[in-house]
Amino acid sequence: MAILADHHRTRMEGIIAKNPSVRAQFDAFVASLQEIINPSITAAATIEMLSQHLITKPVFDALFADYAFSQYNPVSAAMETMIAVLEGQALDKETAKLEDFYTSVKLRASGIDNLQGKQKIVIELYEGFFKLAFPKMAERLGIVYTSVEIVDFIIRSANAALQQEFGLSLASENVHILDPFTGTGTFIVRLLQSGLIPREAVPTKYSRELHANEILLLPYYIAAINIETAYASLTGHYAPFNGL
Repeated sequence: MAILADHHRTRMEGIIAKNPSVRAQFDAFVASLQEIINPSITAAATIEMLSQHLITKPVFDALFADYAFSQYNPVSAAMETMIAVLEGQALDKETAKLEDFYTSVKLRASGIDNLQGKQKIVIELYEGFFKLAFPKMAERLGIVYTSVEIVDFIIRSANAALQQEFGLSLASENVHILDPFTGTGTFIVRLLQSGLIPREAVPTKYSRELHANEILLLPYYIAAINIETAYASLTGHYAPFNGL
C-alpha cells in the first residue's frame, strides 16, 4: 500500500504540473483550504491530502454513507470538485488494486448499528491505513489513535475531576474543552455521544466551547465530518464545527 500511495502522489503531481486547467483548479483548491483552514497550508501538503483521500474515499463513503456532507461542509464541497477533476484524469484506476480491501470495509461497516462500534472502525481503519500507506509519516508524527474504551474512560475521569476539584462538569457554562491532537475527532465525538452534556446544552457547547487541533489534512477532514455527523445525529440538523 505504501508503494501505491507514493506512485499515486507522483502521478498526481505530474498531472497537475502538465495540465494548465487542472493546475488552475488545484491552485484554487489550495487557496480555498488556506482560507477555510489555515493560511500556511502548502501545495505539497494538499497533494498529499488528495492522494490519501482518493485512496481512502471508498472507506469514507462506507462509514458515512447516510450523510451528504459534501453539500454543507466547505472543505467537502471544495474537495469533491477537485476529486472530480482528478478522477477525470483516470487516477481512480490506481485504487482498483484495493478493491478487496474496500469490499471488506463496506461489509464490516454495514453490520455496525451502534455509535461506539462505528468509532472503533474509524480509529482502526485510519490508524492501520496511515501505518501501511504512509509508514514514514506515521513514524515521524507518532500517529497512534486511542481506543474508544480509553477515550470514554478519560472523558468521564475529566468530568469527575472537574466535579471533585471545582464543583463543575464538562457541561458547565464557560468550561472550554480542547482536544489538542484530535486525529479523526474521536474524543469530541464520544463526548457528544456520552450523555454528559444535556441535549439542550449541546448546541451552545458545540458552537462556543469545543475546540480541536489537527496538523494532518486528511485526519482534519475526517474529524470535521465525524464531529459534524455526531452533532447532526444528536440534534437532527447540520451545523459546521467551527472549533476545529
